[in-house]
Amino acid sequence: MRVLIILFLAVILSACSAVSSSEAFPTVMLDSGGNASTPEAVTGGGDNGSGVTASGIVVPASNARLALTLGGNVKSVPVEEGDKVQAGQILLELDDAAIQLEIAAAERTLREMTSQASIAAAEQAVAAAEKAVEDAQKKVNTLNRGRADQKDLDYYESQLTLAEQTLDRAKSAWQNVTELSTADPKRAAAETNLYNAQKAYNAALANLNWARGKPSDNDFATAEANLAAAQAAYQEAQWYLATLKGESVPEDATGKQLAMLQQAKDNLTAALNRLANSRLLAPFSGTVVSTNVVPGEYILPGQALIELSDIANLQVETTDLSERDVPAVTIGQTVTVFVDALSQEISGRVIRISPQAETLGGDVVYRTTIALDNPPAELRAGMSVDVLFGE
Repeated sequence: MRVLIILFLAVILSACSAVSSSEAFPTVMLDSGGNASTPEAVTGGGDNGSGVTASGIVVPASNARLALTLGGNVKSVPVEEGDKVQAGQILLELDDAAIQLEIAAAERTLREMTSQASIAAAEQAVAAAEKAVEDAQKKVNTLNRGRADQKDLDYYESQLTLAEQTLDRAKSAWQNVTELSTADPKRAAAETNLYNAQKAYNAALANLNWARGKPSDNDFATAEANLAAAQAAYQEAQWYLATLKGESVPEDATGKQLAMLQQAKDNLTAALNRLANSRLLAPFSGTVVSTNVVPGEYILPGQALIELSDIANLQVETTDLSERDVPAVTIGQTVTVFVDALSQEISGRVIRISPQAETLGGDVVYRTTIALDNPPAELRAGMSVDVLFGE
Protein backbone atom coordinates (compact mmCIF):
# COMPACT_ATOMS: atom_id res chain seq x y z
CA MET A 1 0.00 0.00 0.00
CA ARG A 2 2.87 2.45 0.81
CA VAL A 3 4.28 1.76 -2.65
CA LEU A 4 0.98 2.92 -4.18
CA ILE A 5 1.13 6.12 -2.16
CA ILE A 6 4.68 6.88 -3.29
CA LEU A 7 3.77 6.15 -6.94
CA PHE A 8 0.73 8.41 -6.66
CA LEU A 9 2.83 11.26 -5.24
CA ALA A 10 5.32 10.81 -8.08
CA VAL A 11 2.51 11.06 -10.61
CA ILE A 12 1.23 14.27 -9.07
CA LEU A 13 4.68 15.86 -8.98
CA SER A 14 5.23 14.87 -12.61
CA ALA A 15 1.89 16.35 -13.61
CA CYS A 16 2.71 19.59 -11.90
CA SER A 17 6.16 20.00 -13.45
CA ALA A 18 4.74 22.17 -16.22
CA VAL A 19 3.16 24.55 -13.76
CA SER A 20 4.92 27.82 -12.90
CA SER A 21 7.05 27.65 -9.72
CA SER A 22 4.93 30.40 -8.16
CA GLU A 23 1.95 28.04 -7.89
CA ALA A 24 1.39 26.14 -4.63
CA PHE A 25 1.35 22.35 -4.87
CA PRO A 26 -1.79 20.68 -3.51
CA THR A 27 -1.52 18.81 -0.20
CA VAL A 28 -2.04 15.07 -0.56
CA MET A 29 -4.33 13.56 2.08
CA LEU A 30 -4.08 9.98 3.23
CA ASP A 31 -7.30 8.20 4.10
CA SER A 32 -7.61 5.70 6.93
CA GLY A 33 -6.70 2.86 4.58
CA GLY A 34 -3.40 4.39 3.57
CA ASN A 35 -4.56 5.29 0.04
CA ALA A 36 -3.91 8.63 -1.57
CA SER A 37 -7.07 10.67 -2.16
CA THR A 38 -7.93 13.24 -4.78
CA PRO A 39 -6.83 16.89 -4.39
CA GLU A 40 -10.41 17.94 -3.60
CA ALA A 41 -10.15 16.20 -0.27
CA VAL A 42 -7.53 18.75 0.91
CA THR A 43 -10.15 21.42 1.40
CA GLY A 44 -12.77 19.07 2.69
CA GLY A 45 -14.74 19.21 -0.55
CA GLY A 46 -14.58 15.48 -1.36
CA ASP A 47 -17.37 13.00 -0.85
CA ASN A 48 -15.32 10.22 0.75
CA GLY A 49 -15.96 11.47 4.33
CA SER A 50 -12.24 11.99 5.15
CA GLY A 51 -11.13 14.66 7.65
CA VAL A 52 -9.06 17.80 7.17
CA THR A 53 -5.41 17.45 6.20
CA ALA A 54 -2.36 19.67 6.51
CA SER A 55 1.39 19.52 6.14
CA GLY A 56 3.60 19.77 9.19
CA ILE A 57 7.04 19.45 10.68
CA VAL A 58 8.41 17.59 13.71
CA VAL A 59 9.54 20.01 16.45
CA PRO A 60 10.87 19.69 20.00
CA ALA A 61 8.28 20.08 22.75
CA SER A 62 10.38 22.96 24.07
CA ASN A 63 13.07 25.04 22.43
CA ALA A 64 14.78 28.16 23.74
CA ARG A 65 17.63 30.48 22.81
CA LEU A 66 18.93 31.56 26.18
CA ALA A 67 20.43 34.90 27.21
CA LEU A 68 21.31 36.80 30.37
CA THR A 69 19.94 40.14 31.57
CA LEU A 70 23.44 41.11 32.75
CA GLY A 71 26.54 41.80 30.73
CA GLY A 72 30.05 40.81 31.76
CA ASN A 73 32.97 38.47 31.28
CA VAL A 74 32.15 34.78 31.01
CA LYS A 75 33.77 32.74 33.78
CA SER A 76 32.76 29.25 32.67
CA VAL A 77 30.61 27.33 30.18
CA PRO A 78 30.33 23.84 31.70
CA VAL A 79 28.31 22.35 28.80
CA GLU A 80 28.94 21.52 25.16
CA GLU A 81 26.80 20.90 22.12
CA GLY A 82 25.00 17.58 22.41
CA ASP A 83 25.08 17.50 26.24
CA LYS A 84 21.88 16.45 27.97
CA VAL A 85 21.03 18.71 30.91
CA GLN A 86 18.43 18.80 33.64
CA ALA A 87 16.14 21.71 34.49
CA GLY A 88 17.96 24.14 36.79
CA GLN A 89 21.43 22.98 35.75
CA ILE A 90 24.05 25.75 35.30
CA LEU A 91 24.87 26.30 31.64
CA LEU A 92 27.02 29.42 31.95
CA GLU A 93 28.48 31.67 34.69
CA LEU A 94 29.74 35.24 34.56
CA ASP A 95 32.63 36.55 36.64
CA ASP A 96 30.86 37.29 39.95
CA ALA A 97 33.74 38.52 42.16
CA ALA A 98 32.31 42.04 42.47
CA ILE A 99 28.83 40.69 43.20
CA GLN A 100 30.20 38.44 45.94
CA LEU A 101 31.73 41.50 47.62
CA GLU A 102 28.36 43.29 47.46
CA ILE A 103 26.67 40.31 49.08
CA ALA A 104 29.26 40.14 51.85
CA ALA A 105 28.90 43.87 52.61
CA ALA A 106 25.10 43.69 52.60
CA GLU A 107 25.11 40.64 54.88
CA ARG A 108 27.50 42.37 57.30
CA THR A 109 25.34 45.50 57.50
CA LEU A 110 22.19 43.50 58.07
CA ARG A 111 23.91 41.36 60.70
CA GLU A 112 24.97 44.46 62.65
CA MET A 113 21.51 46.02 62.44
CA THR A 114 19.86 42.86 63.80
CA SER A 115 22.41 42.01 66.51
CA GLN A 116 21.51 41.52 70.18
CA ALA A 117 22.96 44.94 70.97
CA SER A 118 20.67 46.54 68.39
CA ILE A 119 17.67 44.71 69.82
CA ALA A 120 18.55 45.90 73.35
CA ALA A 121 18.88 49.49 72.13
CA ALA A 122 15.51 49.19 70.40
CA GLU A 123 13.93 47.94 73.64
CA GLN A 124 15.33 50.99 75.48
CA ALA A 125 13.94 53.26 72.79
CA VAL A 126 10.50 51.70 73.22
CA ALA A 127 10.60 52.28 76.98
CA ALA A 128 11.68 55.92 76.54
CA ALA A 129 8.98 56.51 73.94
CA GLU A 130 6.37 55.01 76.25
CA LYS A 131 7.43 57.38 79.07
CA ALA A 132 7.17 60.34 76.67
CA VAL A 133 3.60 59.32 75.83
CA GLU A 134 2.70 59.14 79.53
CA ASP A 135 4.10 62.63 80.18
CA ALA A 136 2.31 64.11 77.18
CA GLN A 137 -0.93 62.47 78.24
CA LYS A 138 -0.61 63.93 81.75
CA LYS A 139 -0.19 67.38 80.27
CA VAL A 140 -3.37 66.98 78.23
CA ASN A 141 -5.24 65.68 81.26
CA THR A 142 -4.05 68.65 83.32
CA LEU A 143 -5.31 71.11 80.73
CA ASN A 144 -8.66 69.37 80.64
CA ARG A 145 -9.01 69.89 84.41
CA GLY A 146 -7.69 73.45 84.25
CA ARG A 147 -4.27 74.96 84.33
CA ALA A 148 -3.59 73.83 87.88
CA ASP A 149 -5.14 71.58 90.49
CA GLN A 150 -5.95 72.67 94.03
CA LYS A 151 -2.54 71.72 95.34
CA ASP A 152 -0.90 74.02 92.79
CA LEU A 153 -3.37 76.78 93.55
CA ASP A 154 -2.57 76.58 97.28
CA TYR A 155 1.11 76.85 96.45
CA TYR A 156 0.68 79.89 94.22
CA GLU A 157 -1.50 81.59 96.90
CA SER A 158 1.15 80.95 99.55
CA GLN A 159 3.82 82.41 97.29
CA LEU A 160 1.66 85.51 96.81
CA THR A 161 1.12 85.91 100.56
CA LEU A 162 4.85 85.74 101.23
CA ALA A 163 5.56 88.18 98.42
CA GLU A 164 2.95 90.58 99.79
CA GLN A 165 4.50 90.50 103.28
CA THR A 166 7.95 91.14 101.85
CA LEU A 167 6.56 94.03 99.84
CA ASP A 168 4.91 95.59 102.93
CA ARG A 169 8.19 95.44 104.89
CA ALA A 170 10.04 96.97 101.97
CA LYS A 171 7.52 99.81 101.79
CA SER A 172 7.87 100.56 105.52
CA ALA A 173 11.64 100.57 105.26
CA TRP A 174 11.43 102.95 102.35
CA GLN A 175 9.23 105.36 104.28
CA ASN A 176 11.89 105.63 106.97
CA VAL A 177 14.57 106.80 104.55
CA THR A 178 12.71 109.07 102.17
CA GLU A 179 14.19 112.17 103.86
CA LEU A 180 17.73 110.97 103.29
CA SER A 181 19.85 112.12 100.40
CA THR A 182 19.70 110.05 97.22
CA ALA A 183 23.40 109.46 97.68
CA ASP A 184 22.87 107.88 101.09
CA PRO A 185 23.54 104.12 101.05
CA LYS A 186 20.62 103.38 103.40
CA ARG A 187 18.17 105.04 101.01
CA ALA A 188 19.70 103.23 98.01
CA ALA A 189 19.41 99.84 99.75
CA ALA A 190 15.78 100.47 100.76
CA GLU A 191 14.87 101.58 97.26
CA THR A 192 16.46 98.45 95.75
CA ASN A 193 14.67 96.16 98.21
CA LEU A 194 11.38 97.84 97.42
CA TYR A 195 11.92 97.36 93.67
CA ASN A 196 12.76 93.66 94.06
CA ALA A 197 9.87 93.03 96.42
CA GLN A 198 7.41 94.69 94.03
CA LYS A 199 8.75 92.60 91.15
CA ALA A 200 8.44 89.35 93.13
CA TYR A 201 4.91 90.27 94.17
CA ASN A 202 3.90 90.95 90.57
CA ALA A 203 5.31 87.57 89.45
CA ALA A 204 3.51 85.68 92.23
CA LEU A 205 0.26 87.44 91.39
CA ALA A 206 0.69 86.60 87.70
CA ASN A 207 1.32 82.95 88.51
CA LEU A 208 -1.76 82.75 90.66
CA ASN A 209 -3.90 84.48 88.06
CA TRP A 210 -2.60 82.07 85.37
CA ALA A 211 -3.33 79.04 87.54
CA ARG A 212 -6.85 80.26 88.25
CA GLY A 213 -7.55 80.89 84.58
CA LYS A 214 -8.56 78.45 81.81
CA PRO A 215 -6.11 77.13 79.19
CA SER A 216 -6.15 78.86 75.82
CA ASP A 217 -6.92 77.16 72.51
CA ASN A 218 -3.22 77.35 71.72
CA ASP A 219 -2.42 75.54 74.98
CA PHE A 220 -4.77 72.70 74.04
CA ALA A 221 -3.48 72.50 70.46
CA THR A 222 0.15 72.36 71.57
CA ALA A 223 -0.52 69.66 74.17
CA GLU A 224 -2.52 67.53 71.72
CA ALA A 225 0.16 67.86 69.06
CA ASN A 226 2.87 66.82 71.51
CA LEU A 227 0.81 63.80 72.54
CA ALA A 228 0.22 62.74 68.92
CA ALA A 229 3.93 63.03 68.12
CA ALA A 230 4.85 60.99 71.19
CA GLN A 231 2.32 58.28 70.29
CA ALA A 232 3.59 58.09 66.70
CA ALA A 233 7.20 57.80 67.88
CA TYR A 234 6.17 55.08 70.34
CA GLN A 235 4.37 53.12 67.60
CA GLU A 236 7.34 53.35 65.24
CA ALA A 237 9.68 52.20 68.01
CA GLN A 238 7.43 49.19 68.62
CA TRP A 239 7.33 48.30 64.91
CA TYR A 240 11.09 48.52 64.63
CA LEU A 241 11.62 46.29 67.67
CA ALA A 242 9.07 43.76 66.39
CA THR A 243 10.84 43.63 63.02
CA LEU A 244 14.21 43.05 64.68
CA LYS A 245 12.70 40.16 66.60
CA GLY A 246 11.27 38.64 63.44
CA GLU A 247 7.67 39.42 64.34
CA SER A 248 5.09 40.56 61.78
CA VAL A 249 4.23 44.23 61.36
CA PRO A 250 1.62 45.96 59.16
CA GLU A 251 2.54 46.60 55.54
CA ASP A 252 2.16 50.35 56.11
CA ALA A 253 4.49 50.40 59.12
CA THR A 254 6.75 53.46 59.11
CA GLY A 255 9.78 54.85 60.89
CA LYS A 256 13.26 56.05 60.00
CA GLN A 257 15.02 53.07 61.57
CA LEU A 258 12.54 50.65 60.05
CA ALA A 259 13.18 52.19 56.62
CA MET A 260 16.94 51.81 57.10
CA LEU A 261 16.51 48.17 58.09
CA GLN A 262 14.30 47.51 55.08
CA GLN A 263 16.83 49.20 52.82
CA ALA A 264 19.55 46.91 54.17
CA LYS A 265 17.37 43.89 53.39
CA ASP A 266 16.62 45.23 49.92
CA ASN A 267 20.33 45.74 49.27
CA LEU A 268 21.04 42.11 50.13
CA THR A 269 18.14 40.89 48.01
CA ALA A 270 19.32 42.97 45.05
CA ALA A 271 22.85 41.61 45.35
CA LEU A 272 21.58 38.02 45.52
CA ASN A 273 19.41 38.67 42.47
CA ARG A 274 22.42 39.97 40.56
CA LEU A 275 24.29 36.81 41.50
CA ALA A 276 21.39 34.68 40.25
CA ASN A 277 21.22 36.71 37.04
CA SER A 278 24.93 36.10 36.43
CA ARG A 279 24.20 32.40 35.98
CA LEU A 280 22.38 30.89 33.03
CA LEU A 281 20.22 27.96 34.16
CA ALA A 282 18.41 25.42 32.03
CA PRO A 283 14.69 26.30 32.10
CA PHE A 284 13.78 22.71 31.25
CA SER A 285 15.45 19.35 30.75
CA GLY A 286 16.79 18.90 27.24
CA THR A 287 19.78 18.79 24.94
CA VAL A 288 22.23 21.60 24.23
CA VAL A 289 21.83 22.31 20.52
CA SER A 290 24.45 25.05 20.24
CA THR A 291 26.76 27.23 22.30
CA ASN A 292 27.77 30.65 20.98
CA VAL A 293 30.14 31.75 23.72
CA VAL A 294 33.48 30.75 25.29
CA PRO A 295 35.05 31.45 28.70
CA GLY A 296 36.69 34.87 28.91
CA GLU A 297 34.41 36.41 26.31
CA TYR A 298 32.54 39.61 27.18
CA ILE A 299 28.81 39.26 26.53
CA LEU A 300 26.06 41.87 26.33
CA PRO A 301 22.65 41.74 28.05
CA GLY A 302 20.16 39.89 25.87
CA GLN A 303 22.83 38.27 23.67
CA ALA A 304 21.81 34.75 22.58
CA LEU A 305 24.32 32.38 24.21
CA ILE A 306 23.01 28.82 24.26
CA GLU A 307 20.18 27.05 22.45
CA LEU A 308 18.41 24.28 24.34
CA SER A 309 15.84 21.84 22.92
CA ASP A 310 13.74 19.09 24.43
CA ILE A 311 14.38 16.69 21.58
CA ALA A 312 13.46 13.73 23.77
CA ASN A 313 9.83 14.89 23.56
CA LEU A 314 8.84 15.62 19.99
CA GLN A 315 5.62 17.13 18.68
CA VAL A 316 4.21 18.11 15.32
CA GLU A 317 3.31 21.62 14.20
CA THR A 318 1.20 22.16 11.10
CA THR A 319 2.44 24.67 8.53
CA ASP A 320 -0.50 25.15 6.17
CA LEU A 321 -3.79 24.48 8.01
CA SER A 322 -6.02 26.98 6.21
CA GLU A 323 -8.59 29.33 7.66
CA ARG A 324 -11.28 27.29 5.87
CA ASP A 325 -10.29 24.10 7.67
CA VAL A 326 -9.38 25.33 11.15
CA PRO A 327 -13.06 25.51 12.33
CA ALA A 328 -13.21 21.72 11.95
CA VAL A 329 -10.19 21.23 14.26
CA THR A 330 -10.64 21.07 18.06
CA ILE A 331 -8.45 20.58 21.11
CA GLY A 332 -8.20 16.88 21.93
CA GLN A 333 -9.12 15.80 18.41
CA THR A 334 -7.35 12.62 17.27
CA VAL A 335 -5.02 12.79 14.27
CA THR A 336 -2.97 10.48 12.11
CA VAL A 337 0.53 11.68 11.26
CA PHE A 338 2.40 10.23 8.28
CA VAL A 339 6.18 10.72 8.51
CA ASP A 340 7.57 10.97 4.98
CA ALA A 341 11.16 10.04 5.86
CA LEU A 342 10.10 6.95 7.81
CA SER A 343 7.04 5.98 5.72
CA GLN A 344 5.28 5.42 9.00
CA GLU A 345 1.99 6.50 10.59
CA ILE A 346 1.80 7.79 14.18
CA SER A 347 -1.38 8.56 16.11
CA GLY A 348 -1.72 11.72 18.13
CA ARG A 349 -4.06 14.44 19.39
CA VAL A 350 -4.40 18.20 19.06
CA ILE A 351 -3.11 20.03 22.13
CA ARG A 352 -2.96 23.62 20.91
CA ILE A 353 -4.43 25.80 18.15
CA SER A 354 -2.76 29.17 17.69
CA PRO A 355 -5.21 32.06 18.13
CA GLN A 356 -3.03 34.16 15.81
CA ALA A 357 -3.16 33.61 12.07
CA GLU A 358 -0.08 33.50 9.83
CA THR A 359 0.29 34.09 6.10
CA LEU A 360 1.71 31.43 3.77
CA GLY A 361 1.96 32.27 0.06
CA GLY A 362 -0.98 34.63 0.38
CA ASP A 363 -3.11 32.11 2.27
CA VAL A 364 -4.18 32.54 5.88
CA VAL A 365 -3.12 29.57 8.01
CA TYR A 366 -3.19 28.63 11.69
CA ARG A 367 -0.38 26.75 13.43
CA THR A 368 -1.67 23.69 15.29
CA THR A 369 0.37 21.59 17.72
CA ILE A 370 -0.05 17.82 17.97
CA ALA A 371 1.19 15.51 20.73
CA LEU A 372 2.33 12.12 19.45
CA ASP A 373 1.21 8.95 21.23
CA ASN A 374 4.11 6.58 20.54
CA PRO A 375 6.77 8.29 18.41
CA PRO A 376 9.40 5.89 17.02
CA ALA A 377 13.01 6.16 18.11
CA GLU A 378 14.02 7.10 14.55
CA LEU A 379 11.88 10.26 14.58
CA ARG A 380 13.94 13.44 14.41
CA ALA A 381 13.14 17.13 14.78
CA GLY A 382 12.80 18.80 11.39
CA MET A 383 11.22 15.82 9.59
CA SER A 384 8.25 16.72 7.38
CA VAL A 385 4.88 15.05 7.91
CA ASP A 386 1.32 14.93 6.57
CA VAL A 387 -1.45 15.25 9.14
CA LEU A 388 -4.96 13.82 8.83
CA PHE A 389 -7.41 15.20 11.40
CA GLY A 390 -10.01 12.62 12.44
CA GLU A 391 -13.71 13.38 12.39
